[in-house]
Amino acid sequence: MENKNLTLKDLQKKTNAPAYVIHYLKDCNRLPISKQSEGRGYPTLYKPEAVEVIKEHLNKQRRRV
Repeated sequence: MENKNLTLKDLQKKTNAPAYVIHYLKDCNRLPISKQSEGRGYPTLYKPEAVEVIKEHLNKQRRRV
């Protein structure tokens, strides 16, 4: 069975977004999280829908320029 949860690195690879954008969206509670980090060394796991949220955010930025 394939792991459906995504890490920060997975999101970066799928969206070509810099880490600071993903951290910003997470801090704004806009990314769907499946499991919060338990502390240092444990990654936050995101739901697959997070990819679309990030892509929409990046498209909004490109339209303004």
